[in-house]
Amino acid sequence: MSTKQRTGGTSGPARKSEFVERRRSDASTFEDRLWAELDEIPDPHIPVSLVEMAMVYDVSADDGHVDVEMSFPCMGCPAYDMIKNDVRSCLRVVDGVDSVDVDVVWDPVWSKDMLTESVREKMRNSGISL
Repeated sequence: MSTKQRTGGTSGPARKSEFVERRRSDASTFEDRLWAELDEIPDPHIPVSLVEMAMVYDVSADDGHVDVEMSFPCMGCPAYDMIKNDVRSCLRVVDGVDSVDVDVVWDPVWSKDMLTESVREKMRNSGISL
């Protein structure tokens, strides 16, 4: 539920899809299930999920507690609280989850370069230019 600044982080992806692939690569089977659940939450402004938007940076689970690190495309996002609540609500109903913390981080800063080409295509098909 807190907002924190991560220090010593990476400065972002070298290529457009690397960030999306790297962030899930070390997930346990249970954490991968949590990622899949988060992939069902739509961005309220754009016809793609929060995971597709590369807003979810990390998901970790330990003994029933889940930590989600995420960012937003802009600091003044009008859906900031709604999205954080959607993330918590989505994961709290998963068997094995007792509590969920959502930490908003600004390092690395979200960038459209984090989007995969397939997400870019979805956005273009919906009339959104990048």
